[in-house]
Amino acid sequence: MHRKLSVLLFILVSILTLAVTVVDDSGRVVEFATVPERVVSLSPAATRFLIFLGLEDRIVGVTDYDSYEAERVGAMVPVNVEKVVALNPDLVLMFGGFQLPEVAKLERVGLKVLVINPTSLDDIIRDVVLLGTIFGETELAVEKAGELKNKMLEIGKKAYNIPPLKRPKVLYLISAPGSDVKEIWTCGEGSYLDEIISLAGGMNIASGIAGPNGWPQLSLEYVVAQNPDVIIVGVYVPGTEDEEIKKILDFDPFREVNAVKNKKVFTVDGNLASQPSPDVFKLLDILYNYFYGGSNR
Repeated sequence: MHRKLSVLLFILVSILTLAVTVVDDSGRVVEFATVPERVVSLSPAATRFLIFLGLEDRIVGVTDYDSYEAERVGAMVPVNVEKVVALNPDLVLMFGGFQLPEVAKLERVGLKVLVINPTSLDDIIRDVVLLGTIFGETELAVEKAGELKNKMLEIGKKAYNIPPLKRPKVLYLISAPGSDVKEIWTCGEGSYLDEIISLAGGMNIASGIAGPNGWPQLSLEYVVAQNPDVIIVGVYVPGTEDEEIKKILDFDPFREVNAVKNKKVFTVDGNLASQPSPDVFKLLDILYNYFYGGSNR
C-alpha cells in the first residue's frame, strides 16, 4: 500500500514539475520548470490574452496604457526594469516589434521573458494555445482556440457567396482625421484587420498596400479615388462615437465619398481593434452587421 502511494505521489510531483519548452514568436527558446504564478504584462494586448484564458489572477503588473487594474510599471518602452523587478514576477509577457530591444534588459537581471507577436488571426489562435500550454491549461486553450476558429468559419460561410461586386469597399481609420490632415493611417497588407474585413464580406481599399506591421498611410487623393462605400473609425473614449462620426461626415475632402454621402460611417472600439488579441474576433460579427445590416452599435 505504501509503495503504491509513493508511486502515485512521484507521478503527481513529476506532472506538477514537468518542464515545458516553447519557442516564442521572436524565435527564442524559453523553458518553464513550473507554471508561472506572477506575471507582469508589458502589453495591453498580452493582458487580453491572459484574461481570455481566465488567467487574470496571475497578473501582478501592467503598463500605464493598460485598462486592467494591477500595479503600474510605467511605459511599454523603455521598460522600467526596477519597477518590474520589484514585483518579483516569474514571467514577463511582451509583444514583438518595438518592444524586442527591451528583452535583453530584462534577461540581464534574471527575469524570464516570453514574446508574442501575432499578426494574423491564425497567429492569435496559435498564441492562445502557446500560453495555455505554458500555464498548464492546454485543454482549455485548445477548446478556446477552437471557438475562435469556429467564429471565423461561421462568418466566412455567411460572406462566402457574396459576389465581389456586391461587397462594400471599406476604409478603416485608426482615428478620425483632423482638418489639416494630408494622409491617414489604416490597416493594409499583412494585418489582422485586413483579414477581418475580408472575412466579414468587405473589400479593404488598402488591401495589398504594405506598411509598418501592416499599418500603411494613404493619401486623401487615393481614398477619394477608391470611393469607399463604408468607413469604420476607431474610437478610444466611450460616449464619443457620434462626435467621431460627425468629424468624418464633416471632413471636406471626403464630402463626395459614397460612405459619407450615404452616411455609412460606423465606429468600433479603437483599443480593441488596435490590439491583436482574441478580442478582435468580436469584430467579425460587428463588421458583418455594418456591411450588411447598416446600424451603428
